[in-house]
Amino acid sequence: MRLKGKVILVFGLLLLSLGCRISSPTPVAWVPTATAQLRAQTETASAHAQATLTAQITKNPTATPTSPPPTPTIAEDGPWLVFANQAGTGYYAHDADSGTLIPLVLPPALDPLDLASGISPDGKRLLVRAGKLETLTDLGFYLIGDPWQPAEKITALLSEQLIADILAEKGKQPKMALQAVQQPNPVSWTANSRQAVIPLALEGFSSDLYLYDAQAGSLKRLSERFQQEFAPFWAPGQNWLVFQEVKSYATPDAWEISLVGAWKMPKQDTLRYLFVPKVTGYWEQYVGWMNPEELVSYTATETGGTDLRLSNLNTGKSVVQFYGAFNAVALYPVHGSLAVSVSSADGKISGRKPGIYISKSGGLLFYLLMEGDYTHLEFAPQVNHFVANGRSGVLQFDSSGIIARLEDEERVSFSPDGKWTIGWGANGARLYYADGMRLQNLTEQSVSAVIWQKDGKGIYLLEQDGLYQLRFPLLQRKLVTADVYRGSEQAFAWLTGH
Repeated sequence: MRLKGKVILVFGLLLLSLGCRISSPTPVAWVPTATAQLRAQTETASAHAQATLTAQITKNPTATPTSPPPTPTIAEDGPWLVFANQAGTGYYAHDADSGTLIPLVLPPALDPLDLASGISPDGKRLLVRAGKLETLTDLGFYLIGDPWQPAEKITALLSEQLIADILAEKGKQPKMALQAVQQPNPVSWTANSRQAVIPLALEGFSSDLYLYDAQAGSLKRLSERFQQEFAPFWAPGQNWLVFQEVKSYATPDAWEISLVGAWKMPKQDTLRYLFVPKVTGYWEQYVGWMNPEELVSYTATETGGTDLRLSNLNTGKSVVQFYGAFNAVALYPVHGSLAVSVSSADGKISGRKPGIYISKSGGLLFYLLMEGDYTHLEFAPQVNHFVANGRSGVLQFDSSGIIARLEDEERVSFSPDGKWTIGWGANGARLYYADGMRLQNLTEQSVSAVIWQKDGKGIYLLEQDGLYQLRFPLLQRKLVTADVYRGSEQAFAWLTGH
């Protein structure tokens, strides 16, 4: 959703009604996945779709679960599937083995998509934002490690002075800082899961990047640029840290991206000014890493994306690989392949034919592989192929052409070992062998998300009337809860426990 325009007047919302709250964002279907998840997927050669953050007002929200959780048994030690309630204001953790559903104890959630970027690579820690935006109380980052224990507040999002200035409507910069710490993809974990970078506004009137050390429980301020900084993204080797910036002092009435840059880490002795998006009212979406030094990104728009870029952090040079509008992009870094989906509407803007365009030269040259309108383009690391939905079903393909076709299916989800496939969509879900042989129907209800257990021994289906768990070998549907968030299929995370 478009971010350009006047800064949200929090105090004005307070005057409207104390019964109203700024709820978690409404996702947009085309937008790619959150930062930490993108890194994990890049390391296993994948890229998925994710949603943007937008504030909205919701009356009479569902209360956040705050009742004490049940007492665990010795056997109830996870793994847990963490997801948001229907209103997006609280979280549950479901033990995949015992079936126990635990309401997590923490203030109201700010954005259910924090689950995508907030989970550490080893699955042992989850960082999410929570607090009450209508009163600015308890706003902070909360650490979840053991669902049986209340979440730990590791830091506030805003300083006490900023909170006072926002409530007293003293200037525009405090409100800009509040907007900055609400931006999507707020957490970027290191590969060893020991540290994470997060945006906070604790000193002065701007948001800065801070390094959180999970083992030491400490915070270190990384940036002091007096701009609104957000969207941190580690390079695979943790030798570079990418970020985005809004020069709010120069444009106090509009949210406009003024820089996508990168710090050389850990000494921060080099700052790369990579580029400024042409359409500065939107934020830059990270796709993933072509290699440890080259970042693939694009500028998000209301209908998809534009200007797919390759930025070399060592040289500081950024080149647009694919000009104009498109609705999805997927990356296969092992082969240096990129696939871009252009819709008929995109083609009218750019002058291109609709279809799947692909590059097998690191994004330097694209050619039309398949003509027509396609949706749900992504890379599936389980089978090392791109997948997309066309008129006849779901296609698996690479740079040479179509590899396989699953007819009459809208979406597919592969088991972690690639031996099983689930076809799903508005007409239910079905289980297939990897070769496409159909085994059985799983449900006739409409399915909007499929989540595999990490060990491949079970499946969760987000169906029309609730979230269901199915476990091998019987695959009998068991209702987990009807109180589940439906705004994005990315709003789920696996917490493995310590």
